[in-house]
Amino acid sequence: MKRGQTVVVRDQHRDDFGVASKRIQKVYLADDEYVYVHRNFWWRLTSAFLYYILVPPVALVLALWHGVLIHNRRAVRRTGGCYLYGNHTHWMDVFIPFLLSFPRRAYVVAGPTAISVPVVRHLVPMLGAVPLNTTPAGKDSFRKALDRAVARGAVVAIFPESHEWPYYNGIRDFPAYSFTYPVRTHRPALGYVVTYRRRLFLRWRPPHMTVTVGQPVMPADWAGADDPKQLIRDRVHTFMCDTVRQRRSYAWVRYQLTDEASQASD
Repeated sequence: MKRGQTVVVRDQHRDDFGVASKRIQKVYLADDEYVYVHRNFWWRLTSAFLYYILVPPVALVLALWHGVLIHNRRAVRRTGGCYLYGNHTHWMDVFIPFLLSFPRRAYVVAGPTAISVPVVRHLVPMLGAVPLNTTPAGKDSFRKALDRAVARGAVVAIFPESHEWPYYNGIRDFPAYSFTYPVRTHRPALGYVVTYRRRLFLRWRPPHMTVTVGQPVMPADWAGADDPKQLIRDRVHTFMCDTVRQRRSYAWVRYQLTDEASQASD
């Protein structure tokens, strides 16, 4: 997107302005037999090679190119297996969990579109993408895969806003249902926020990125709550909104809600 561009929002809960949404047709995964946990030795070996050998230099170069600064990364390192919740404003978002958790594995809950492209569909799961499923048996396998990952000390990242709004410098409203995972597994939940800062030089270039990680919401924090997932959601959402305001996230583009979108948010 170009600097100063105005993006018209007609439905803030469904509109997706990411590059992938324009080039790839939306699909749904309805497969009882989709394999979430691979036990094949060669599959696991290839996955480890890609994740620990090929991805690190690529992620490092991209982080330097986009001027990524990370604050409070130690919160992720000290928490162990946990769920990460972040805003979704850049295609680089898929690398953020990797940068926060390495050398531990990071898995990213993704839409089925991630595995809809030939060839790539086999690589993406090796790199940590866990696609949502729509069948009862598929959903159960999906949940068990996430449970297994955090139990082994990995990080599972979720984008509760669902859709990508490039360079958006605010936090959208999102429901509490994606926060059922830490409640069910009694694992900590952490929020993190990507904000933008204007470049000191080459100001016509897209802004640099800052990643701020919040403090973990521990199981003891929601013990006895009437609706634990709502409590976690509210804490994470409040942290995100406060961080965007405190960091004074730079508005590279402007998002304009139509009357229908504004009414739907009320």
